[in-house]
Amino acid sequence: MILHPTGLLTGTGAHTCGGCAWAAGDPLRCGMAAPEGEPGPPIAPDLAACAHFEPPPDCAGCGACCREAFDSVPVEGDDHATLLHQAELVVTHDDGWRDLRRVPSPTGTGTRCVALAGDGTSTPFCCRIYPDRPSACSELEVGSSACLFARRRVGLSPSPHS
Repeated sequence: MILHPTGLLTGTGAHTCGGCAWAAGDPLRCGMAAPEGEPGPPIAPDLAACAHFEPPPDCAGCGACCREAFDSVPVEGDDHATLLHQAELVVTHDDGWRDLRRVPSPTGTGTRCVALAGDGTSTPFCCRIYPDRPSACSELEVGSSACLFARRRVGLSPSPHS
């Protein structure tokens, strides 16, 4: 078994670390080889990718962050004022916590955000309230550790141990 400099299995050589969804930061680091909550080992962009190479995510085919990956989308501060014209989407709990309503997932497993439209196959995933989405949504960056965590939770990205 040949290991990549990150400690993961070596890839086919068809891709480089610089084009991988798991590569982020300055200096560039491998999120796939990172222990939970850590930045991961530094990598060179032109280094042949490991066996876990993954192209950067495409939100329209993914939707992981809005699907079963997370249990709640907090609606805080200015978010609530922005969403007042769509109050039916917001749930206020007994303790005052507000979040977007969850609906049963079409997969039959868990729930997903009420604002998520599409299925990622016949119709792309999209947010019905994108201009007014809560800050938790607008702050989640494509390819960030939270994005990749969501992809792992819904089975779109492998764990480093697979």
